[in-house]
Amino acid sequence: MFPILLALTVLGLDQFTKWLVVTRMAEFETIPVIPGFFSIQFVYNTGAAFGILQNQTWFLVLVATVAAGVILYYLRRPEAKWGVLPLALGLLLGGTLGNLVDRVRFGKVVDFFLFYWKDYRFPNFNVADIGITVGVALLALYLGLTGEKTAG
Repeated sequence: MFPILLALTVLGLDQFTKWLVVTRMAEFETIPVIPGFFSIQFVYNTGAAFGILQNQTWFLVLVATVAAGVILYYLRRPEAKWGVLPLALGLLLGGTLGNLVDRVRFGKVVDFFLFYWKDYRFPNFNVADIGITVGVALLALYLGLTGEKTAG
């Protein structure tokens, strides 16, 4: 139950923050938070992480739908009930669903966190992306420490 509640929390926070940005900012508008380091900048992303697979909306919808199904399947397995796995899978599911909702609603994802320093800009991202990134890191840590195989 915890992973599902966590996923719903990530999904809700993601959609709420995106709603705030979309309803209060113009596309490409930037609000400096920490000048020279961090801003809120509203952009749409028609691709996946780091801008790959641009304009492949339905392929990305399919991938996200399959990923969500696999996560839900894996959550039913006994090994997914202990340790860091419920946390990792809940974060992954919430993040996956957050960006999936955007792709289905808008055909693109709302991104708004922007970190930069001098001429370097990290690609804009959102709360769903944070859930996915932390979830993948925890899953990799789990797999690395336990030597578990993912197939099965």
